[in-house]
Amino acid sequence: MLDAKLNFFKYSEFTKLFVSFLIARVLFAYYLPLGVDEAYQITVGRHLAWSYYDHPALSFWAPSVLSKMFGFENIFLYRLPAIIFGSITLFGLYGIGLLLEGRKAAFWTIVLYILSPFFFFSGGMFVVPDGPLNAAIAMTMFLFIRSQTLKSGYVFQMILIGIWVAISFLSKYHAILLPFSLLFYFLISSERRYWFFHSKIWIIALIGVLGLLPTLIWNYQQGWPSFIFHGGRTNFELSPISFIIMGLGQLIYLLPLTLFLAIWAFFAIKRNKLNNLLIYPASFIILSFNLLYVLGAEGFPHWTMPGWMLSLPLIGILLTQKSDQFRNNVKKLLFCCVIPVWLLIGIAAIHINTGWLTAHLKTAPRWDVTLQFMDWNKFPEKFDQICCDDNIKTIGFLNWVDAGLIGATLKGRYPIRVVGKNPHHFIFMDNSSEPVMGYLLVPALMHEMDKTIEHVLGQSRLLDPNVKFIQSIDVKRGSFDYATVLVFKMLLPKPQIGGLAEDINTEKIRLSHLLQ
Repeated sequence: MLDAKLNFFKYSEFTKLFVSFLIARVLFAYYLPLGVDEAYQITVGRHLAWSYYDHPALSFWAPSVLSKMFGFENIFLYRLPAIIFGSITLFGLYGIGLLLEGRKAAFWTIVLYILSPFFFFSGGMFVVPDGPLNAAIAMTMFLFIRSQTLKSGYVFQMILIGIWVAISFLSKYHAILLPFSLLFYFLISSERRYWFFHSKIWIIALIGVLGLLPTLIWNYQQGWPSFIFHGGRTNFELSPISFIIMGLGQLIYLLPLTLFLAIWAFFAIKRNKLNNLLIYPASFIILSFNLLYVLGAEGFPHWTMPGWMLSLPLIGILLTQKSDQFRNNVKKLLFCCVIPVWLLIGIAAIHINTGWLTAHLKTAPRWDVTLQFMDWNKFPEKFDQICCDDNIKTIGFLNWVDAGLIGATLKGRYPIRVVGKNPHHFIFMDNSSEPVMGYLLVPALMHEMDKTIEHVLGQSRLLDPNVKFIQSIDVKRGSFDYATVLVFKMLLPKPQIGGLAEDINTEKIRLSHLLQ
């Protein structure tokens, strides 16, 4: 039985790994510019809502609330909640390994977690829903497994589990698979079926469902857009190519050796009451999403990661039961997997900030496109010098990606309107339903500037014949001019799903009728 105080820091291996992991993530958090999803969540999260178009609210709320508390914004503050959640995940996973097989299993569990590129970044540093989701799932399972060994404080333990279930529902829609998978296990297990009639399980359910309420309230008010959006990703046609691509993604995110050991562990370790509490949820989540991949769903490899995360303690059990020689061989193979992957990550991180791989070339090659990982922080002070005449306050973007990346650096100073396809949550932030005069901002590569200006002017004149190109604002990557933000003054059309592309097609049809 675990120490009631749950002081894992008394174990030297946990303390060393926890601190090393924390320092590494803090350094990366300072060094890496915001990614697309991070910038988007920060930008729309400044407008507090019950929920958001893409995901439930927690990962949107956290950076905004923290920034308001401290009275300033910077990249580390944005990422601090994710770093905290990543640390909680490490704590929960170590506890699971400790409960199931002891310190060796717990050690291997968190080593594999730390070395996974996905869990290091998306699970423990980036401003995305995966950080709080992973923490909530890890703590839910840790506390639930622990509750099976407790002789007192059982009701309090159920309350804690309910709180973490609620946090998982506030994080990502994937969270619903965890209780479903456990209920499925209870249903097919004669030894566990009594849980359906166990009064204390309803404590978890009643508290957990509170985490669903904000998402349900917002979607009900808006006509269920999130469910329509995610439901549209499903497909029912066999697609081996999709499955192969998603499989390769899972290999990279998790590391090939870890994925192989996880699959082996599902079949090799001894099944018992406690181990099954991990085996069923992990396999349920992994198989569910891989089935969607086989059917050609428009998904991403990271959808399965909560399942693979729960498989890490199973690997810890497997390795603990093997010989020292076997574990030494695994260490060597792991070293061979980790070094090239993390070397590439390090090279990419330096290049994103400095462009050193292609700095000797006059123009960046086609493969060297880092617009979505640029540090745009120098843009706002230059833009403020030209904005805004004639009381123009609204700024427009062609898509939600640009709106997030540039909008994050503007720190909420201007209303944002996305006039292109897929406005995502920005359409719910725009209170005006009429066209407004504003500035259209279009990020572009320096060597594609002239072509982009011509293209945007040609398309925009169908909506506003008086559109004007104002100027370009150059942004450096390292010490080199790499990107620019093109500024146009135009009448920004009313926001709608489909945006500028549909507006242009509609305008073309209208003009053709007039000409006839």
